[in-house]
Amino acid sequence: MTHSGPKYFFVICWVYLFFSSLIEAQIPHFGYPSVANYTKSDYDGGTQNWAVVQDGRGVMYFGNNKGVLEFDGVRWNTYPLPNRTIVRSLAINDAGRIYVGGQDELGYLREGERGEPEYVTLTKHIPEAYRSFEDVWRVFPIGEEVFFCTQRTIFLWKAGEMLPIEPAGRFDGFFELEGSVYVRDTELGLCFWNGQELELVPEGAPFKDTLVVAILPYQEEQALLVTAENGLFLMDDGSIRPWKAAVSNFLEEYRVYCAARVSDGLYALGTITNGLLLMDQEGKAVAHLNKLYGLQNNTVLCIYEDLLQNLWLGLDNGLDYVELSAPFSIIGSKQGVEGTGYASIVHDDNLFLGTNQGLFHTRWTLGVDPFHPPLFERVEGANGQVWSLVEAGGQLMVCHHEGLFFYQNGKVFPVGGVKGAWKFLELEKHPNYAILGTYSGFYLFKKRTASKREAAWELVKRLQGFDESARIFEEDEEGNIWVSHAYKGLYKIELDMERLAIGRTQLYNSKQGLPTDLYIGVVKIRGKLVFTTVKGVYSFYREKGCFIEDSELSPVIGKGKSVHALLEDELKNIWFSADEEFGVLEVEEKGLFNEVNKRYFNALQEELVDGFEHVFAFGRQSVFIASERGFIQYTPLSKPPKAYPFQALIRSVLQLNGEEKQIQGGKLVWEKEGSDNRPPAVFSYRNNSFRFSFAAPFFEEHEAVQYRYRLEGYDLSWSSWASKAEKDYTNLPHGKYTFWVEARNAYAQRSTKAAYRLTIRPPWYLTVLAKILYALLGIAFVFGAFHYTGQRIEKQRKALLLAQEMELKQQEEAHRQQVAQSEAEIIRLRNEKLRTDVQHKTSKLASATMHLVQKGEILLEIKNGLNKLLDNASPENKKKIKQLIRVIDEDIRLDDNWEQFELHFDQVHENFLKRLREKFPVLTPKDQKLCAYLRMNLTTKEIAPLMNISVRGVEISRYRLRRKLDLDPDTNLVEFIMGL
Repeated sequence: MTHSGPKYFFVICWVYLFFSSLIEAQIPHFGYPSVANYTKSDYDGGTQNWAVVQDGRGVMYFGNNKGVLEFDGVRWNTYPLPNRTIVRSLAINDAGRIYVGGQDELGYLREGERGEPEYVTLTKHIPEAYRSFEDVWRVFPIGEEVFFCTQRTIFLWKAGEMLPIEPAGRFDGFFELEGSVYVRDTELGLCFWNGQELELVPEGAPFKDTLVVAILPYQEEQALLVTAENGLFLMDDGSIRPWKAAVSNFLEEYRVYCAARVSDGLYALGTITNGLLLMDQEGKAVAHLNKLYGLQNNTVLCIYEDLLQNLWLGLDNGLDYVELSAPFSIIGSKQGVEGTGYASIVHDDNLFLGTNQGLFHTRWTLGVDPFHPPLFERVEGANGQVWSLVEAGGQLMVCHHEGLFFYQNGKVFPVGGVKGAWKFLELEKHPNYAILGTYSGFYLFKKRTASKREAAWELVKRLQGFDESARIFEEDEEGNIWVSHAYKGLYKIELDMERLAIGRTQLYNSKQGLPTDLYIGVVKIRGKLVFTTVKGVYSFYREKGCFIEDSELSPVIGKGKSVHALLEDELKNIWFSADEEFGVLEVEEKGLFNEVNKRYFNALQEELVDGFEHVFAFGRQSVFIASERGFIQYTPLSKPPKAYPFQALIRSVLQLNGEEKQIQGGKLVWEKEGSDNRPPAVFSYRNNSFRFSFAAPFFEEHEAVQYRYRLEGYDLSWSSWASKAEKDYTNLPHGKYTFWVEARNAYAQRSTKAAYRLTIRPPWYLTVLAKILYALLGIAFVFGAFHYTGQRIEKQRKALLLAQEMELKQQEEAHRQQVAQSEAEIIRLRNEKLRTDVQHKTSKLASATMHLVQKGEILLEIKNGLNKLLDNASPENKKKIKQLIRVIDEDIRLDDNWEQFELHFDQVHENFLKRLREKFPVLTPKDQKLCAYLRMNLTTKEIAPLMNISVRGVEISRYRLRRKLDLDPDTNLVEFIMGL
């Protein structure tokens, strides 16, 4: 489904051209309706649509090539005929029964067992000879009778019988007018059913050769005959005469196929080759729609006005929905206006529209010709971004990206040579002066006397002292200028008009009471400045120099809401954009904010230009709203539209346990709010998961409809509003439930609530029988428990005595074991201490022995040296040397030898040398000494003197030792010795 017009334009609408035509005739309309297009891929059916009806709930039904289509605003369903033929006709009687006409098939829809539409054939009641009747082109339910109209025969269904009515030639045209059936017979002409037979209408014979497509109510006691190619005729009791209306030439040229009377005496005429024409009772064209202006194609097969007074068009390829009841129209590229809308104004009997692509204008013309709609022309010299338009000093001032311009005779001319002009504002406190807000501050202008060809304003100077962008600003009662900055807050600028300069500038932000520094807007409402914020509307409290939430506007808009824009139009109505809401406060004449009519147009919110919202009112009946794709013209309704039964529908209930199974669905509104006349559905405990599908047939952009729901008995509160039209509940506990659903449309109107009541039985173990069984078992358990408890207490007493005796014995045994363990621990600790002492003393002894061994070796060396001196010494010296040798011998004899060292070493190192000899018998005593020194972790330098060899000799000994120990190159010798 697509919409012509703006991409996100949710409320598809048209100007209210059709009500109170006397008043509306004075309102020029520049826009065209936005049409909702439904293609065959949307509804999954055939291309052609031949008939349309709507039931009392608002659900739509369409006669399609593939059957009856049903549309509730959310889902499409198709119900084919038994013989799978085209549905040519649909009609609904006063009781809500829908009759269906197909090819060689006719019948009606009724509610099935589960609430869905079910087709019932009446073909079996037709006499056998008449059952080949081809297409049923029209169906007329009138009272207790139903006329099924085919070209061969008309079948009258009455009192359970199907009576055939045959033509003199061939039927070609069927009509119902105020309870009477009219037909065109190709032999007789125009006839009507008098209750017994077909009777020729006075002066109806000539129409046997003229194809009539509709007979519609006209004025009192008159009817309007619409022919395919011969224009219009007026029929009364005694005559039929041609009516040469203003639209006759159009109708004759483009061949009319269908027609219908719509609200307030207007007529909708569908053509074969040029779309739809709307005509008033004077025969004048009111509007014309074709493929150029939104229709999918130009062949209109049927027309139906729904409960909203909008038109459904069955087309040769698809369905179109044209809004006639909404007060909006679209002005865009089809009218010659290119780009996104930013500004609008009426000046010098011209409507000017400013966009990001330039300035466009057209005459403010009354009585627009639908066949020649007004087109906008581009203003020369204004290409590019137009920011704002204002009438000042009798001239139209254009604020443009390229600077300030004034308009004259289809062109614009620069003023002051300033670049980047946002807004031009005449100063109320200082007449004949104005300021221009630009990209980089303010410029002061003065009014001057000038001809029409000259600018009425001249540049005085640039106001120094403020260099920020000045797009949003207003003048307060004291003549101060308040300027909004997107990120810093608000600037208050005091003007010194004696010096024509800025006197003082003060910044206001969250420190002075504003909820934030960001996105503060300033606007003048009722001559008073108010400030829009992301958390409501604020006013400036001058006495205290701070901001407070506005007590009048903020409650009406909604406290705490993010207010994007407030705009006061010329009628003193206040337009607002806040959060996701957009609408207007139509203020009562008293002017009190708490006495307003609040209208919502929420669906327009997506179309507004964010941050550049613009509304302009000209008179009481024309308001222009800037949008992303151009402009929207709002024409307030001159009288309230027909009441619409907006109601939520529960369309189906699916059981989700295991396979999905439809419990109820399709037709019924199960309950309305406050009703309680339908018994609840009952389900077993294992079938406790459900899917509720719902809808609300409101077709003024059904995609904008939102829903909220609540399962009473399970949910504590209503859900939030959302567009999703179904809800799943799984594994519900047993109990009684009521599922409620409510809808809200794009106008914030709420529907009546719908409800579905259900009961889930408890599981078998929670049934009454199970509870009785539980009670009996409980009683038996109590008695058994008493008996068992008595026995158990006695056993416990005996067991307790036995346990006490055993515990005493265990305590005694444990005490004995503890004493024994303590004594053993004392002995172990004593032995450990003795062992430690022995090892310590042995270690000291071994160390001392090492020193003695070393000393003995030194003494031997000295002795050897002295013996060498004896040969060459004098007798006197020989005597002394011999005395020294005797002293050394005595000292050597006093020291123990290596064997004594070895003994003590093994005591210290747990028989290391003994174990070493056993494991490596190839080791020499010298090798064993080296191992002992390495075991003592001595260095090579320390070992050399002990072994009476050089350091190099120790290294060689270590190498030889490694070979004898058969060590790998990666194995550390010392670590190996330590590990033995």
